[in-house]
Formats: sequence, C-alpha cells, structure tokens
Amino acid sequence: MRSSSLLSRATLPARNARSVLDLFAAACAGSPGPAPWIHSLKVFGAAILALYVALALGLPRPYWAMATVYLVSSPLAGATHAKGTYRVIGTLLGAVCAVALVPLLVDAPVLLMAAIACWTGTLLYLSLLEPAPRNYICLLAAYTLPIVALPTVSNPATVFDMALARIEEIVIGIVCASVVSAVVFPVRTRPALAARASAWLAHASRWITGMLATDASAAQRHDSFSLLAADILAMQTQIAQLTYESDGALTLRHARALHQRMTALLPLVLALADAAGALRRHPAGMPDTVAQRMRATLAWIAGNEAACRPVPSFCPPGTAQAEPADWHARLVAATCTYLDELTYLWHDCRLLQARLRQGGNEPAALRYRVEPAGQARHHDHAQLLIRAATAGTATFVAGLLWMVSGWHDGAGPVGLAALASCFIATTEEPRLVAGRVIAWSVACTLLSWYYQFVVLALAHDFGSLAALLFGPWLVIGAMTTQPRLALFGVLLAVTTASFPGPQHLNAASLAGIFNFSLASLAALAFAAWWAVLMQPFGQQLVAYRLVRANWDEIALAAHPRAPVNSARLRGRMLDRLLRQWPPLTRRNSPAGKQASSAVADFLVESAVLALRRVCTALPAPRRRAVERVLAGVARHYHQCARAGYASTPMPALAAQVDAAFAALPATGHGGHRPTVAALATIRLALFPLTDADHHARH
Repeated sequence: MRSSSLLSRATLPARNARSVLDLFAAACAGSPGPAPWIHSLKVFGAAILALYVALALGLPRPYWAMATVYLVSSPLAGATHAKGTYRVIGTLLGAVCAVALVPLLVDAPVLLMAAIACWTGTLLYLSLLEPAPRNYICLLAAYTLPIVALPTVSNPATVFDMALARIEEIVIGIVCASVVSAVVFPVRTRPALAARASAWLAHASRWITGMLATDASAAQRHDSFSLLAADILAMQTQIAQLTYESDGALTLRHARALHQRMTALLPLVLALADAAGALRRHPAGMPDTVAQRMRATLAWIAGNEAACRPVPSFCPPGTAQAEPADWHARLVAATCTYLDELTYLWHDCRLLQARLRQGGNEPAALRYRVEPAGQARHHDHAQLLIRAATAGTATFVAGLLWMVSGWHDGAGPVGLAALASCFIATTEEPRLVAGRVIAWSVACTLLSWYYQFVVLALAHDFGSLAALLFGPWLVIGAMTTQPRLALFGVLLAVTTASFPGPQHLNAASLAGIFNFSLASLAALAFAAWWAVLMQPFGQQLVAYRLVRANWDEIALAAHPRAPVNSARLRGRMLDRLLRQWPPLTRRNSPAGKQASSAVADFLVESAVLALRRVCTALPAPRRRAVERVLAGVARHYHQCARAGYASTPMPALAAQVDAAFAALPATGHGGHRPTVAALATIRLALFPLTDADHHARH
C-alpha cells in the first residue's frame, strides 16, 4: 500500500539520520535550509496514513483525520505530543458538551445558538489566558461544540454518533501524527533548544559588542533588542514542550535557568551601555583601567568557549575600595558593577547552553542568582474579553443568518465561521490578520475546487489519490513551519481537505460543491469582516494600553513596601515591551522616540527592582534615602498613568536621587555598588544628560 510504503522508507544509515536531526535543530533555531520540506514529508506521510485508516473504518468525514495531523504536527516530537494530548482533551470536552446541550435546547434554536456562542466566547477567553500548549484544551473545546452540535440540530438523535465520529477522526489524526513524529527521524526538544540558545548567544554577543564598544545608535539598540526579546518569549513554549520528553528534571531546570538569565541579560546590557556612554561623554572621560576591563570583557564574550574559561576579575587596582563621591565616580562605580554582573551572567548562559547541548546529569555551578518566575505574561483582560466576545457574537450572528435562510446544509459554514473567529482571536493583531484571511480564503476555495474537479476526477484508487495530493500538501506542510505563514497553512489544510471518500469519487455534484464552497468562503469572509467591525480600534490603542500598564506596574513595583516578584515583573515588562514594538516601528517620525521611552521604562523598572532587593540590607538613614527615591519614582509613574501621557519627571525626583547618592559613605567596603548602579540607571533613564549637563555637574 502507498501509505505504508511511505513510512517504510525511514530506515537510513546512522550518519544520514544524524545529519537530518542537525538540520531540524538548525531550523528550530531559525536557520534556513531543507528542514521545512523534510518535516513536510513526515507530516504528509502521517496525514495519508490517517486518511487511509479513517476511510478503512468508514468514518463519515475522514478528511478531519487528515486535517488534524496538520493541526497538531510540529518539527519537535515533544510539541506534537503536547499539542495532541491537549487537543484530545479539548475535543472530548466540546463533544461531551454537545451531547448534553443539543437534546436539552433543540426546541429553542435561538437559545441553543446563544448557549453555543457563550460557550465559544468563554472557552476562547480562557484559552487566551493560558500559555501554550495548555491553551489548546479550551481552544479546541471552544470551536468543537459548534462543529459537532449544529449539524445535528435537525436530527438530535444523531448527536452522540456525530460526537463519537468526530472524536474518532481527531484521535486517529493525533495518533498518526504522534507515531510518525516519534518513529521517523524524531527531533527532540533539548538539542533544538540548545541550538536556538547558541544562535541567541551568538546574536547577543554581536549586540553587546556593538552596544559597548562605542555609543550605539537608536536603531542598533532597538532592532537587535527586539529580535533577542522575541526569541526569549518564543523559548518559553519550547521549554514547556520539554516537559513531554524524557530528558530528566535536571535538563528542564537547566533550560529554565538559562531562560531566566537570558531575560536578565537584556536590561543589564542596556543599563551598562547607558552608564558607559555617559562616562565617555563626561569631561573626565573613562578611566584607562575601566576601558581596559571593557575591552577584555568584550573579547572574552566574543570567545566561542566562554563557559570553559575562568571568569576575569573585575575591579582594577585602586578602585575596589573607592566609593562614589561625585558624578564621575558614580558612573565609574555603575559601569564596574554592571560589568561584574555581565561577566557572571554570560558565564552562566554559556555554561547552561553547554549543559543543554551535552544533555548530561551534571549540575551547573552558577554564579548569578535570579528569582524563579515561571511563564510571566501580560494579560490585558479588556482586550481579551473583546476578542472572546467578537468570536462568540460572530458564531451567534452566523447561526441566526443560517436559521433565517432555512438552508439545510448551512451548519458546516457556521462551524467554520466559529473556527476562523477563534483562530483570528488568538493572533496578536486580529485586525491585520482578518484582512489576510479573506485573501487566503479565496485561495482555499480555488484549491478545494482543484481537489474536487481535478484530483478526484483522476484518482481511481487510494494510491493515485495520495500521489495527486502530494504536491499541494507538501507546500502546505512547509508553510506551517514558518511563523508568518503557519496560520494560513493550517487554514488551507483544514478548509481544503473536505473531499469525499473513494466511494464518491465519480458522484460529486457540481452544484452542491459550488454551493458549499461559496458558503464556506462567505463564512470565512464573514468571520474576518466581523473581527474588523467589532474591533474598530487599531494597534495604537493597544500600544497605549500597554504603556499605561507599564506605568501602573512600575508605580506598584516602586512602592517601598509592596510585595513583588522581581522575575515575574521583569518577564511581564519584557512581554509588554515586545508587544509594543510592532506598532512603534510602523510609525514614521515618533517611532524612535517612543521606542526609546519604552526601553527607558524597562530600565527604570529593572533598577527599581534592584533597589528593592538591596534596600532592606542598608542602614536606616541610607534606606530612608533610597525609599524616598522609590516613592518619587512611584509618584511620577502614577501621575503619568492618571494623566494618560508621559510627563517630564519633576526636578524633585532628580534631587532625591542625588540625595540618595550623597547618603552613601565616601569610603567603605564597596558593598553599596549595586545601589549606586541602580540609582545611576534611574538618573540616566529619566534625566538623560547632554554634554552641557556633564560639564555643569562636573
């Protein structure tokens, strides 16, 4: 049989198998190559196997088994297993609700549609709150209910059979995808995560060198920062998938520790670049000892085996005991402190990346301490409720239009509208995606007609059917590996696979096919149009709300006695900062200024959290001076949040920062250097100094 022969070709020499695995690891790390096409071959083999099994069992809609393979498949075995497990649970939940709801409300169709719409919106909202892959439970349950329940409204006695058939079709697709992913060149998450971390560290090394070697431009600061931050957020999902593979608890701890330190590295480098730049612009300049240490650190970071080298000692002779007495000395102390922390952080990142690559059971001796945070994400509940309400009302209105039309076969398009609405709502920019959905829906319709009138007309048996499907589905599988095309690849797989079984190859009705295809196109276009209608605001409002959330959270974090989790706050701030970036970069003139302001807020929050950590260990007079700074920062950002725009900080806040500097001892053991560094970061972020300011302060 053609499907079984496709799977039997998995026996390759060990060298070839290893090279294929390396290609997959490189693809997961973002490198171009043939890996997407190899993955597509695997997925097509699993899809054809699922289609064959579903046809052999005589299931009513075997194409759902094939489409499910494309819904759950991922280049990584752990991701496929995780998505499959949660999709099975979500499908069961939606099917059980359909079995309970249809007989109860079948005599009140409007009430039934309202209940289905409420279910869809509520479960979609819950899925938007959950990180991947757990969100698949609620997402699948959200659109499984209308897909299962609506076609049985005219004959409610068949709802159990319909739900059971749908579960069987989806489980067949998930099992086939999981088996092929685990047997045919399995790609494990750990080496892919190690390859991605290695690529991230290489990019970070170049960024650090560009930031610290000279005063970096705004584009150099922001462009690489946004890419590095995006990779950090993307790694959260891979780390969650690592729990579904048997690599051991120590490997998972190493991955989480690496992710935490990568997150801490970004604000540290930005703060160090600000301090070093201010030091270079100061009339006294950067001391030779600090400049030599900076060059040595950059050369050490650029090395390929940084984790194997000893950490270079920081403090140059004669400066270890010196405490800040003036602005120049404070900048020197801040630069020294941040160079120390950067050295420890980079050592830990390289060491943890090496542990991930080797996969051993040896614990890593880490030097930089961070607080455990888990998956810290920002949730704008008002925006999420609007997205959920948009999907729920789209389902309800589409159902009412179906009832008014009296079309017997209109349940399928209504379910498709619910599915498309849910998928649009899960994207970061629903309005932007909605416009693209309409164009891709036309492509789906044309491809569906190609299947019906070309593929099925030429297919005389299952083998010829598989051969004719090979070309288009190979492209669809490759699309699902690309972040920008993944949603549309899945849309193509789901909406264009609705061909009949071999027993109907010569009995397809021309009028019926055009009727259903145009109705499906109308359903997808309606879902996209409804998303735009219900969300007339653009990304500017979304970005504004993110900025307001930043101000509110900085004001909370700066409150001297408010309980905070530093790592979780930093993670949420990074999440919001990355979500702000697309609308900022799409604007023309104010983009650089607004991006700089967003980065400044990010640095202020990191410095505030650092002050909160060291404040409790300070003697009472110095602690009160630092707490006055924290209260001033909280007051400033609270005023910004109340006014609704970024206001200029009051001069009193600068005086409070200078007073906190003056409260620190002129001589001592150097234990106040982290406090000085955090105060300098706040001073530079909120009150950027010009050359004239440097001369005046000097």
